[in-house]
Amino acid sequence: MSPTLTDVIHVIPPDKDETVEDIFACAPGLIFADDTRNFHGDPGSTIVYKSVRFGNIELKTTDPDREEERQLFGHYLWNAGIKMAELISGEGGEKWCVKGRKVLELGAGVGLCGIVATLAGAKEVVMSDYPAPTVLENMRQNTKHAIPQDLEPVYRIEGHEWGVLDSEFATESAHCYDRILAGDCFWMGSQHVNLVQSMLHFLTTDPSGRIFAVAGFHTGRAKLAAFFEIAEAEGMEAEEVYKEDVQGARRDWATERDGGREDVTGRKRWLLVAILKRRGG
Repeated sequence: MSPTLTDVIHVIPPDKDETVEDIFACAPGLIFADDTRNFHGDPGSTIVYKSVRFGNIELKTTDPDREEERQLFGHYLWNAGIKMAELISGEGGEKWCVKGRKVLELGAGVGLCGIVATLAGAKEVVMSDYPAPTVLENMRQNTKHAIPQDLEPVYRIEGHEWGVLDSEFATESAHCYDRILAGDCFWMGSQHVNLVQSMLHFLTTDPSGRIFAVAGFHTGRAKLAAFFEIAEAEGMEAEEVYKEDVQGARRDWATERDGGREDVTGRKRWLLVAILKRRGG
């Protein structure tokens, strides 16, 4: 059997030695062959991302102060973020390369993809998430721990609420980035328009600009299809889009399959992977 995507991470529970129960709780697929854990960590956990290229990267999780911030789930690491990190680390080949690029990550969460982009040689990296102080401070601590001191000038962390384009950061950074990363940012249908607006606002107007998008299929096919409809209406198009499961098997993306019926357990195994660009780019 091929190794799964989740084999590249290891979760250490907070402030205690691991028990057998902890190990099995973090890997339900060992117990239930058809189940896949699609998010990782609990408040205070340490997540170790085992990068072939960069070695182990340790990430702490946090517990947001306010309930509305917890409901954004940015304090977990999701499979879409793991896949994005793998792709920009080199697995995705030249088309996913961020070396020498100006990179903005939307919905950065614990900061994994921004950290990897920095280590992979990006010219500039901004890791952004909803302006929740606890989440942003946790990201600062993760980046400080994982990124060598000589690379500190390359990256920074910013609070950004999707669709809010008149903040100081948004105003000074309009059309500044030629690579935008969005991992598991698509589950809130009410935010699709705001997300697309932020993508287009920050993406360079140069035809070479690209948006790297990875979404967990637990989001649901209809919700993902709705995002693409909005993106197309606002002037974007997909250069590449496909489904891939946690063992690397691929399928073509279809906006509808099996009459709309979806198995909730089965779809947790799948990710939607896409490269978007401005129409005509």
